[in-house]
Amino acid sequence: MTTHEFILKNWITSVRDPNFNNKKYLPNKYMTPSADGVFQNFYYWDTYFINVGLLADGDIEMARNNLNIMDYFVREQGFIPNADHLLYGSQPPLFTRGIFDLYSKTKDINDIKKYIESAIKELQFWYKKRESKILGLSQYKCGFSEDFCINNWKYFCDRVGGYNEVELSMPKVEMTQNTYAIAESGWDMNSRFLSKGNRFNILKFVGVDLNSILCDAETKISIMLEIIGDKNRSNIFKTKAKQRQKLIDKYMLNKDNVYFDYNFVDKEHSSLLSAASLYPYALGVSKNKEGCLCVFNKLKEKHGISSSEKKEGACFQWDYPNMWPPIVYFAYNALINTGSFEEAKWLRKEYMHTVEKVYKETGRLWEKYNPITVKTSYNKEYDTPTMLGWTAGIYEYFYMMGE
Repeated sequence: MTTHEFILKNWITSVRDPNFNNKKYLPNKYMTPSADGVFQNFYYWDTYFINVGLLADGDIEMARNNLNIMDYFVREQGFIPNADHLLYGSQPPLFTRGIFDLYSKTKDINDIKKYIESAIKELQFWYKKRESKILGLSQYKCGFSEDFCINNWKYFCDRVGGYNEVELSMPKVEMTQNTYAIAESGWDMNSRFLSKGNRFNILKFVGVDLNSILCDAETKISIMLEIIGDKNRSNIFKTKAKQRQKLIDKYMLNKDNVYFDYNFVDKEHSSLLSAASLYPYALGVSKNKEGCLCVFNKLKEKHGISSSEKKEGACFQWDYPNMWPPIVYFAYNALINTGSFEEAKWLRKEYMHTVEKVYKETGRLWEKYNPITVKTSYNKEYDTPTMLGWTAGIYEYFYMMGE
């Protein structure tokens, strides 16, 4: 059985009914990242990449079901939570992009009309609850109280493998709030927000990935509003996207034309280059080919792309050298959007080769991979789980492109 055949046969194994784990309040069936193991709930940004694969395979009904869950949470909670059992915060806001992907596949204007108000409502959460001190830019934050953070400090200390001496000098509540905010970024854990020896300073930063995603969402909402004839609001969101783009360029672009997360407290860029620097090129903020290739070539490994550059003290699962499917997806689109077609073709080929090779050896797909060894990757926070989820989603996205 080929990898593609395995995925088509096993998509159904990760479908869950609302009766599963007593989720009867959910409107319809949905998909989990894994058929078995730890990830047996609905997860926000995982589901976006699942839908990328479902749409590539032509499963419109299941893609709509997954979007219905996101729509439900926006209407009920005002935002889409990290997962259906983790309501303390969100994850990278890809709901709008998911709606646009669906419409691009179906050309059914009703798909826009059904979800557009929830897409707009979700952005209000990121505008108001996740506003940074740089007005017009958003940041990842923690949704828990100080008391909760103090009481749960030990859990996170154990999970991340302990904090270093500099990090331990921070008040426990501050450290835990930063840790939860990193979890909201989806990159839990990583060293992108390294500042003065502390890997957990995300609350000082505006994320280049988050603001690129929001700029893309504002652009797509503008387009969809125009399609349904709402030109006034379309112009409002077009303006918002342009304003955010200017701010991203102002604060996150360095002299070498490379984007970084920006520390607005110490007024400096992150000292760690990561694949987040590819998001502006993937999401329409910039079309600069040289800048994109500069990032890509620094993160490129023998058989794919690393989450970040190799650096002393960066040792988490979203650090060097681990290759995650979402990163491959955005890197590929960054290369395509900036005209680096040969590099994009190479990345697509190496990702598929890695997934296929490990599948042949183990009979399963996995959460992430090592692009140097072509094996499953090392995991510091928990054992690397088997997974369809985003691994299958991005594989099918590439597979259905054909040769």
